[in-house]
Amino acid sequence: MADSPPPKKLNGIPTKVVLPAGAVLARVHSTSFKPDAFNPNATDSHWGGGRFDGTPLDPFPFLYAASTDPAAVAEVLLRDLPTNNTGARLLPAAATVDRRISWIEATVDLPVVSLRNGIDLAAIGQDTWLVHTEANDYGKTRRWASAIRQWAPDAVGIVWRSKREPNADVFVFFGDRCPAASLATKTTGTALAATDNFLDRGQGRQYLLSILEAYRVTMR
Repeated sequence: MADSPPPKKLNGIPTKVVLPAGAVLARVHSTSFKPDAFNPNATDSHWGGGRFDGTPLDPFPFLYAASTDPAAVAEVLLRDLPTNNTGARLLPAAATVDRRISWIEATVDLPVVSLRNGIDLAAIGQDTWLVHTEANDYGKTRRWASAIRQWAPDAVGIVWRSKREPNADVFVFFGDRCPAASLATKTTGTALAATDNFLDRGQGRQYLLSILEAYRVTMR
C-alpha cells in the first residue's frame, strides 16, 4: 500500500457512489476558466499539477470541486501556509489574484469512485497516503488516478475526504466521461453573484475573509 505502484492485477472492486442530480459543489478556480469548464491541458506525468490530473499518458480533461465553500477555499489557498508563534497563518493577497469562487450543479446522477474511508481505499490496494500525500508525490498519485479509471470504466470521477477540511468531500471529474452539460454553472441561490465572486476584490474578498477567519488565516 501507500507509496507503491498500482497493482497489475487488482482483485478488489472499487467502491462507487452517486453524486445525485441537483447536488451543488463549490470551486475556487482561475478566472481564465468558466465555472463548469474542464481543464483540457494534460499535466506533466511527474511534476506540477494536481493530485488526480490527466497526463500525456492518460490525457483526460479534469475539473475539481468541493462539497462546501470552506473546503474549496482550503484545498486551493491554504496549502503549506506557515504558522507564526501564535499558531495563526498568513495568506499572501497575491494568491487570490485572478481567482474566483463559483458553484456548479450536477444535472444528472454522476457515478464516482469513492476513496472516502479506509475500506474504500483498501478496495483498490491503497491507504490514506493516496489522498493525503503532498504535492511532491502527485506524479505518483496521477498514476493511481489512471489505474482507477481502468478499474472503474463507468465512473466519471473520484471523491475523497478533503485533507484540509476533513468534514467535506473533494471531487475530480473526468471530462471524457461526464455527459455533456452534466455539470452546469449555478447562477441562483449562491452566496455570491457571478459579478461579485472575484476573490481579490469587493464582495468576493469579504466573503473569502469571513471563511479565512474561521481557519485563523489573515491575508495581506
